[in-house]
Amino acid sequence: MFSPDFASDNVVSMPNRLPPQAIEAEEVVLGGILFDPEAIARVIKILQPEDFYVGSHKNIYQAAVRLHQSQQPTDLLFVTSWLESHGLLHNVGGRNKLASLLNSCVSAVNIDALAELIREKAQLRAVIQTALQMARTAMDAPLTEMTATSVIEMGQQKLLELRQLTVPCQMKLMADIIPDVYAEIEASNNGEDAIEVNVPTGFYDLDSVIGGMPFGALTVVGGRGGIGKSTWALDIGIRAAASGLTTAYFALEMSASQMVKKTLSRLAAPHVPADLLFKRNALRESHWNPLAQACADAMALPFWLNDNPVITTSQIKGDLQDIQARCGSVSLVIVDYVQLIEPMRRERGENRVQEIDSILKQLRAIAKQFNCAVLGLAQLKREVDSRSEKRPTKADFRESGGFEQEAAVMLGLYREDYYDKQTTQKGIFEVSVLKSRFSSETTVNLLFDERFGQFKNLAKSQY
Repeated sequence: MFSPDFASDNVVSMPNRLPPQAIEAEEVVLGGILFDPEAIARVIKILQPEDFYVGSHKNIYQAAVRLHQSQQPTDLLFVTSWLESHGLLHNVGGRNKLASLLNSCVSAVNIDALAELIREKAQLRAVIQTALQMARTAMDAPLTEMTATSVIEMGQQKLLELRQLTVPCQMKLMADIIPDVYAEIEASNNGEDAIEVNVPTGFYDLDSVIGGMPFGALTVVGGRGGIGKSTWALDIGIRAAASGLTTAYFALEMSASQMVKKTLSRLAAPHVPADLLFKRNALRESHWNPLAQACADAMALPFWLNDNPVITTSQIKGDLQDIQARCGSVSLVIVDYVQLIEPMRRERGENRVQEIDSILKQLRAIAKQFNCAVLGLAQLKREVDSRSEKRPTKADFRESGGFEQEAAVMLGLYREDYYDKQTTQKGIFEVSVLKSRFSSETTVNLLFDERFGQFKNLAKSQY
């Protein structure tokens, strides 16, 4: 019997393999929700029940969603009760299955990244399903008298619908935007009742140049290690929080205890030098009242701290979503410092420049998503210390040109007394505006009192 010799290019075949899925990630996400009921508020913005590959996982997540929507906890007891009352407990594997999910999770810290992974796999399965449906339609076309053109058009429509679900259209008609923009301009020019369009640094010479740190944009500030970057950023964060702006500080280098001690010294100035708070039996009787008042002042600030030394931009986003849910908004996000952020799993293995470029893009995206100012600190190249002119330039930002590309404002920090202890410029802290999309490049001088980690305006310039 004659067997036609089909060209391999003309044969449609599907390999016998499982569709894309992330079962272990599904288990960890569900365990994280049972472990930390507050985690559902972050996950629910990413995942739908149908995104889960395993049917029992879908039912468990559906239970958590329903409980959250009715403002009930999503812990082991409540989820078990909900499944039992809806006749689903046996179907998902019983109490042992839920207990094993809980025991498999020790923390909900990575839950956002894992939820994104599950969502990605679900989207790939949807693409495969659409492609298979198109293949079946094409195979049946001779029987249904459909033309190739009609099959293609139907497939294009289904792919377009799938794209709209995964990548919503971002195009906006200018006519629809103008009313909101005009209202924003009007509100920002309303005298004493004017709303903020940025986060002031609190230093009038600097703010008069850059207009503060703009909402929805990334500001980066670079300096050599020990120059005072963290202390300056903390000072800005305290000033912002003291004015009522919710501030989130991600301290990847220092512990929360160290940050709080620096804050207390700053608020207790000029009574409690910072170094005394890091020593044993160093405080005198006269220090305690100012320190107690500083504690009371600090406790009233809308200032949030995360001192996890290993963190991704996805985890930063998750923390900001939690703060937003509690406080309504986030105004200022400080990352100390950018090069210490862990790359996402899909970016690992890329070269370091690509990793930093991607991190900076994600920080800029966070600024836009939360309409907040993001202040990213950065280490400068060591070569700065070996040249005669040590004031920073844009080219000194280490490991990536992405700083200049992604940042709306670039600032460089410099202290003469950092290099020359005998200088007559002791205490002068230079802030150079290396790039600004909203102003010119210049240098502003501040006074730095290192004993208290406090920065002060110098005599006001005349403009």
